[in-house]
Amino acid sequence: MIFKFAWDFWWLGRQKYFIPGRRLEAKTKALYRKQAAYFTNTAMDMGGLIIKLGQHVSAQVDILPKEIIDELSKLQDSVDSVDFSEIQQKIERELGASISEIFAEFSPAPIAAASLGQVHRATLRTGEDVAVKVMRPGVEDIITIDWKSIQVAIRLLKRWTKMSDFMDLDAVYDEFHDTVMEELDYQKEGQNAEEFQLQFIHRDDVVVPAIHWSYTTSKVLTMEFLEGVKINNFAQLDAWGVDQTKLAKSLIEIFVEQILLEGFFHADPHPGNVLVQPDGTIALIDFGMVGRIPDDMKEQMVALLMAVYLKDAHGAIDALTRLRFLRRNGDLEVFSRNLTSLFEQINGDTFDLSFVTSGDNVEELRDFLYSQPFQLPANTTFLGKAIGTVYGLCTGLDPELDLIGTVKPYVEEVVRSDLRGSVFSNVVDEGKNLLKGILPTTKKFISAVDKMDSGNLRVKLSSSFENKLIDTQNRNTGRIIATIIGAVSLLTATNMWNEVNHMVSYVLGTLGLIIMLSQLKVRERRRDVRHARQMRAMRENSRLEKPKFNSHE
Repeated sequence: MIFKFAWDFWWLGRQKYFIPGRRLEAKTKALYRKQAAYFTNTAMDMGGLIIKLGQHVSAQVDILPKEIIDELSKLQDSVDSVDFSEIQQKIERELGASISEIFAEFSPAPIAAASLGQVHRATLRTGEDVAVKVMRPGVEDIITIDWKSIQVAIRLLKRWTKMSDFMDLDAVYDEFHDTVMEELDYQKEGQNAEEFQLQFIHRDDVVVPAIHWSYTTSKVLTMEFLEGVKINNFAQLDAWGVDQTKLAKSLIEIFVEQILLEGFFHADPHPGNVLVQPDGTIALIDFGMVGRIPDDMKEQMVALLMAVYLKDAHGAIDALTRLRFLRRNGDLEVFSRNLTSLFEQINGDTFDLSFVTSGDNVEELRDFLYSQPFQLPANTTFLGKAIGTVYGLCTGLDPELDLIGTVKPYVEEVVRSDLRGSVFSNVVDEGKNLLKGILPTTKKFISAVDKMDSGNLRVKLSSSFENKLIDTQNRNTGRIIATIIGAVSLLTATNMWNEVNHMVSYVLGTLGLIIMLSQLKVRERRRDVRHARQMRAMRENSRLEKPKFNSHE
């Protein structure tokens, strides 16, 4: 499959010299769709890691064409289940007892089938309803082979494409490898679930399943069964009367809290892992893929958010550099001008992402990203995937979601926690009201400086000053025109002296001379008026600066 894709792209690249641009674009889109469908079918047949890879890639809506995304998104749910007899053998071997001895009831039909395992509903002998997650038999051997195939693919991408110019492929591979290997240990997943339980103990709008450790091993995970439907099942949410605007706000708060406050986030929040219960409570499940954010990275993320709010392109570039999102030797001046133009799309204090996520703007954004000195550093691939997925779910629930208003309290909490206990905390409290007045002015000042730097500054004059300037310009223009008319009349009279009646030339020349002398007189009178004003001003200043006491005194 990999070599077939490489050949197809090579051959398409040769055709661009022989076919029109519009036809080449159509052939390119058709090839994207064909290859994505081929990848999906191959993944379904082979199973293992290639499905997980396709699911991960399908979330890269900011880089990949829509034709690829549409096909790969089918991998989120369309995974065939394993025969129950194999699952039963796996459970009994792992738990050391027969299913009938452990469970009062056990459903042979899975309620969910994923790339690495599948989930069955059951009831313990003690009466608790549970979900039993079982790793697919033989999946470890398949994944070992898949890792080698992916390494071959990365070598081809680094050699034959420009992808390595904006993405550290080796670091992405390492991150993907570490995350998937953790997902193969269900005991680690259980520990992750309990960490999330503690993280959300103060919230009543989100639940995490409890873990039954007595019936859990590295290959079998038994947890509390939570009722619910996928968060994108809008018909059922409407039938239950769930407030989708409130639901979207809760979801974005949950993930902002994970990222900015805790630094520990759910890395695979697709609709199948984010359920909604009849009362509107969010049920998070499947904690095999998680991510952690270092404290220094959180600080720079907050700095980046503040720079976006202030439309401070240079501040944003500094934060992106510290986050290692920018390549070395990039033209940061050009990038700063482009970023300033991008910030102009932000109106007021709201950040509407629809201008980059709708229609043709997606292609323009992709071109912008490719043309800028971006790179995807290590430990951010899954973070970007999670943020993009959650934002898509939230806008599906509430297209008018106030992203800035929802995120702002958590940014403030991070800032306060950084300053808490320091000598600056009192200053921050005392200056809170002052900052409310300063920030809007600072934002306008920074925006003006960036416009001056990029050559796009426009000055708007007051109406009174503008009218006065126009009147002065009109008077000067009239004087120039009158002087030109007078000069032309005088020269015409001189040239026509011998051609026509002398009286006509005399009258025309006199008229021209009078017009020119009158303009000189007006100019001299205005100069006298200005001189008189200056003398009055000097006398007034001299009177004000006169000593109050006599020198003899």
